[in-house]
Formats: sequence, structure tokens, C-alpha cells
Amino acid sequence: MVVIVIMAVLGLAIMPSLIGSSDKAKYSRAWNDLNAIANAFVGYYGKEGTIGTITPGDLQGALGTADLDILQSFLNTPLGTKTAPTLKDPWGNMYQVAGTWKSDTGKGYIAVYVKPATGDSTTVTFRTGVTCSAKKDPYQNNLGMAKLVIDVM
Repeated sequence: MVVIVIMAVLGLAIMPSLIGSSDKAKYSRAWNDLNAIANAFVGYYGKEGTIGTITPGDLQGALGTADLDILQSFLNTPLGTKTAPTLKDPWGNMYQVAGTWKSDTGKGYIAVYVKPATGDSTTVTFRTGVTCSAKKDPYQNNLGMAKLVIDVM
């Protein structure tokens, strides 16, 4: 009986630390995915010397099929495979790309970010003046969940 009481007290003691941990894990996974996507773009750029013209919007639609296949080859994460890209954040939305990158000039910028829900966005401004509206991370002082990948002007 004493053992059961002790186990119950210990269980109650750790419950507050477990509440909300799955939500925090989603934000952590999203940041890790953004880093992986950013690294994949940089690896792609380093290998190919350029990136196809970027169309802002969903990551899957931002690049042509061939470019998406090459980008996917750099991703070593659960974001998808070459044959079945499933580039979704932990909330079920596609990762987003903002950019002005033009393959013919090799200039512009590329930013990747988490699509915000209504009322859950913040404007992210990078040091170069590039901005995008991204999901807030409540565990990082409402920092916008966005990464500037490439900025060549």
C-alpha cells in the first residue's frame, strides 16, 4: 500500500512537466524541419551553382519537378521522398517559401517559413529587409518561425 501511495505521489509530481510537452515538441520539430530545408537549399546551391526560379507559396510548388527531386535528395528528414513528397509541418500545412530568386540572374532571396493560422502570425524581418508573415513560436518569445536561406543581391 505504501508503495502505491509513493508511486501516486511521484506520478502527480511529474504530471505538470508532461502537460504541454507534445505541443512544445511540434514547435521543436518545425524548427528542425526549417533548418533541414534551409540546409538542403544551400547544399543544392553549392552543388548545382544555381537554383531554379522560385515561385512563392507551398514548398512543393516553389520549384519545378526536377529541382524538387534534387532538393529532396539533400533532405535527410521525415519531410518526404522523391516519389512521395510530404513536406508538411506538424500542424498539417505545407512549408512555405517566400522569394524573389531568379535562376537567370542568380540573384534574389529565398526564405522558408511555417504558414501561420489566423491570428497566430508575426512579421519576420531579416537584416537585409526581407520580410514574411510566419507562425509565432510561443516557446521562443513569439519569434516568427522563418529562416532566410539565400540572399544574393
